[in-house]
Amino acid sequence: MKMRKILTTVLAGGILAGGLAGCSGGNTIKTKGEVKPEINYSSVSEGSYPSFEEGEAAKGYNEYAMKLFAIVAAAEDKNTNVMVSPASVMFALDLADSGACKNTLAEINKAIGGADLTPEQQQAFASKWMKSINSSEGVDFSVANAIWSNRELMGDNMSDEYKNYVKKLFDAEVRSMKFDGGAIKDINGWVNDKTKGMIDKILDELDPATAAVLVNAIAFDGKWAVPYEDYQISNDKFKGISGESDATFLEEKSDLYYESDKAIGFSKLYEGGEYMFVAILPKDEAVDANKFMSEFTGEDLNMFMNSASSGYEVYSKIPKFKNDYTTSLVPALRNLGINDAFDPEKADFTGIANLENNLYISNVLHKTFIEVDENGTKASAVTAIEVECAGIMPEEKEIRYVYCDRPFAYMIVDRNDMTPVFVGTVNNI
Repeated sequence: MKMRKILTTVLAGGILAGGLAGCSGGNTIKTKGEVKPEINYSSVSEGSYPSFEEGEAAKGYNEYAMKLFAIVAAAEDKNTNVMVSPASVMFALDLADSGACKNTLAEINKAIGGADLTPEQQQAFASKWMKSINSSEGVDFSVANAIWSNRELMGDNMSDEYKNYVKKLFDAEVRSMKFDGGAIKDINGWVNDKTKGMIDKILDELDPATAAVLVNAIAFDGKWAVPYEDYQISNDKFKGISGESDATFLEEKSDLYYESDKAIGFSKLYEGGEYMFVAILPKDEAVDANKFMSEFTGEDLNMFMNSASSGYEVYSKIPKFKNDYTTSLVPALRNLGINDAFDPEKADFTGIANLENNLYISNVLHKTFIEVDENGTKASAVTAIEVECAGIMPEEKEIRYVYCDRPFAYMIVDRNDMTPVFVGTVNNI
């Protein structure tokens, strides 16, 4: 598939987590009957996809990507370095909407694929792009998917059709295991491995009542086609929103120049030539980047990228930087029009499992990482979507208070064998 691959500071990876918070551990949830998927699982066969116009699919994706980033950037403080992976979020949502039905499916599909693609076509676009990434040349770029099912709760109630579909379309591993400390270690180990250590974990804890965790991870490691030499590296001041700061800059004469009515920029190729880094500099020197990108549309992106010209002598300068970012995407996804998926009564994920208690998404966490230096770029991300079971309330517990507002003792404990590593007291503040 010929697909223009552009790597900006927005990059890739993801996790989709499914949860049944508050369910009593050890009891398999009962089903309401036969699973009735709405997705036409037979539309995809080995090496064959539903036909779609790749240009329209890419246009729809760009619109979604810029809308998502704009919403997230608008909600952040102007001093915050924001990084979002629209690709990661799309892959994660595709793992979910492969088992979604009715309006839940329609809302997700419209948000990430636009109005012109059927769900099957949008998923085919995502699948082909994923496989294209995994066959990239010159850079180490990979997409991986996995599903963990809580054996004690889900039993064998997850639809075989659904599992086979996500295996075929997204190469998803499917695992069933007891959700305890071992599952946390297994999931975090998988994330660390698939992101090449850039993101070492996604879960700090895992409620034994969680029904399933669906994970998408993407990692990028690209060397510059032409690395920066020592003479192109210098120290200077970065004029940030909160003031000037010392920075190490990378300078060179670039091949391509971009200019639209809103911004100027340059690009730099990675080895293999399939991917490039694109810098976008607002023409308004007073605006912060978050404000600028909150108003930068898919159409603006297309105009900017189409302005590429080799008719100039372009001197570029960019600081070395390393950044990580974490946010919840629920408000942004609601803003994109995904609402039923978050509603305990309206959500319909019966294509995954037709349970007595309705499955719905309760939270979407997004974590990203990027590092740019004279050698190239490393980037990754993880997206965690928690799915809970409606109508099941946690057991009420008696309340206790521990307010350390008078002298107290403390320990730092090794949790493996509960041995104290540090012990101390606090008598005065």
